[in-house]
Amino acid sequence: MTSSKSNKLPVFPLGLVVLPGTIQTLQIFEPRYLSMVKSCMSSDTGFVITLSKSNQSGESFMSQGTFVEIIDFNQLPNGLLGITVRGSQKVSIKSVEQLESGLHYASISPITEPVVDDQAVLAQFPELINVLSQLKEHPQVKSLPLEIDLLSAESVSYQLAGLIPITPLQKQALLEAFDATQRMNILAKLVNKISENSA
Repeated sequence: MTSSKSNKLPVFPLGLVVLPGTIQTLQIFEPRYLSMVKSCMSSDTGFVITLSKSNQSGESFMSQGTFVEIIDFNQLPNGLLGITVRGSQKVSIKSVEQLESGLHYASISPITEPVVDDQAVLAQFPELINVLSQLKEHPQVKSLPLEIDLLSAESVSYQLAGLIPITPLQKQALLEAFDATQRMNILAKLVNKISENSA
């Protein structure tokens, strides 16, 4: 996903949001997505995951999603294909077409966020770094191939958003945040709410 021009890529609408840098395991069972995964693996390309929203007119989805790369796959005990993907880049999704197989393809272009002063941003949110540092040491988190950079506001904001218990729509709002500063502000409110509820 390095070029700045639009690429035609398969889009996988799901009831979840994968944030850049985070890891997600998926079970693949629909024929259209099995063939998508097979072709992505044989051509060593990724695909786009976006949050689906059901409405009266059928399937539709958000105009921003995440380009993901397959980092692992295995046959699950239930016979389904399990894949592990890593979020790579926030993207915008335009001109969606549906193929006969039911698979969606769209014009995908990377969204580059404005650069922020990492030190200045992180200094405003010591409690968020503290929460992420604690989560990072959790055995389940330690077993994930995450690359958490506590000196990068982008890495801290995405990784924390990927690890705390929030709804897909809250995650989507964090994905669509203008930059890491806005994302950290939203996260601070969510983390406060979570700690109030668990107090």
